[in-house]
Order: sequence, then C-alpha cells, then structure tokens
Amino acid sequence: MFDIFHSIVLELKALDSGEIKFYPGNNIHAFFLRAIRKFDEKISKKLHDQKREKPFTVSSFLGTEVDEPISIRTGKSYYIRLTILESNVFDIFTKSLLEKGVLQDVVNIGSIRFSIERVVFHNRFSNWAGKVSVEELFEKSLPSQKVLIRFYTPTLFKTGDLHFRYPDPVKIFTGLLNKFNSYSKIELDNSISKKFSEIVVSKKRTMKKRVYFKNFYLEGFVGDVEFLLPFNDEVLLKNINLLANFSFYAGVGYKTPMGLGQAKMIDING
Repeated sequence: MFDIFHSIVLELKALDSGEIKFYPGNNIHAFFLRAIRKFDEKISKKLHDQKREKPFTVSSFLGTEVDEPISIRTGKSYYIRLTILESNVFDIFTKSLLEKGVLQDVVNIGSIRFSIERVVFHNRFSNWAGKVSVEELFEKSLPSQKVLIRFYTPTLFKTGDLHFRYPDPVKIFTGLLNKFNSYSKIELDNSISKKFSEIVVSKKRTMKKRVYFKNFYLEGFVGDVEFLLPFNDEVLLKNINLLANFSFYAGVGYKTPMGLGQAKMIDING
C-alpha cells in the first residue's frame, strides 16, 4: 500500500467578536498538537520535540492577510487547513476528532473562541482539501520544463542564524526532496539534488511580507515563481515536477508547522 498525504480543512465558527493581533499560526499549531495528545500523548510529544522534517503543516485563516490584525465577527465562519504526511498521525488525528470529543471542543485562537462546524477531507468541497497517494503523485507529474509555484504565505529559509527571503531553487527543491524522502516509502534518488543549482527562476511576481508573532516578526516572500528546468532527462523532469506538486502538502521552507511556506503548483497550461 502506498503512502497517502492528506490536506484537511476545518470550518470554524466564531463564538466571540474581536481582533486577533498576532499571526495565529502558533495557536493553530498548538490546537493540532492538543488534538493529537487527547488520543496519544507520546506521539504529540514526539511531534512537538521533533527538530526536522515534521510530518504536518497548519495554515493561518485561509483567505486573510497574514501581515495585519484579523477582525473576527461572532457567528461568521473562518477556515484553517492542516496537512499530514504520515498515515499514523492522520489516523490519530481523525480518531481524536471522532472518538475523543475534539469536534465538540472550543478552539482558542488569540483571545477568540471558535467551534468546529465542519471537517472537509475532499477537494470537491474545498480547493484546499484533498489527498494523494505517492503513486498518484508519480502518475500526475509530467516531464515539464516549466514549473510554476504560488507561495501563499511568507516563505523563507533558515541556515544557522541567517534568514534567506528570496526564492532560491536549491533551497526550495532540496527541502522538498528531503521531506518527501522522509515520508514516502518510494524514495527519490538524492543525487538529483546536484541538478537543482541548474534550475533557473525564469519569471517571478513576488513581494516581501511579514508575519508578526508576539515578540518578533519574520519576513519572507509571497507570490508566483516560475522555474525553468533545463534538462532533457524525462525521469529527472518528472521527479522535479513531483516535488513541486508535493509542495501543496509539505509546505516550503522555515516554520511550515506554523503556517509559513504554504504553496501550490499551478498548471501553466490551465
């Protein structure tokens, strides 16, 4: 059986009105770990303590600006997304929703309380939801020499104490390769990373954007980046396109478990 990567959308209804002053990704991250802890404390602690390549991401509120306070109105619906790359973690999360009462819990984000109104697993009901097997990723990835990725939330890369705030192909595709090989039973050849330095940013429409946490801020880029893959090797092209497709589930760059680096491959021909 092939691994399956999941993207889940939660519809939340605001129980209060008010303003969320700081970026909510850390609160949504904490909600996810609490939900896991209700069913399995050891797994929750492992996910919290794990330093690299965590098997999940969360989003901010979908469709809202991340660099300014968010106004919340009582009774209005808001949406967040969780992606899960490990089948065991997905099973624990869904069991916690259904068997441990998480669906009835109040979700606190900032000073605002929310109820969970709906959980969406299928892309028929949300473009941000869905699932894909590793086998399907291989099948749907074409040997295209042009790849367009849209970065929806600030994306940056951390090396030591340095932050890099530009769309570097080596950093983008190396991170995706490492994460894919961490959670796929069918691994890609790590030697393809030697070719990433030849990938060219052929077009970009990006801007810098900050997210404000309580005591600090992070700045990254958002927008569209088109990559030119100057290769004639069909297998190599398919594998790099696969990694671009995988970005929807994996996120890109630093702090993806808190909602940064939310990305999606865009069909250039579509």
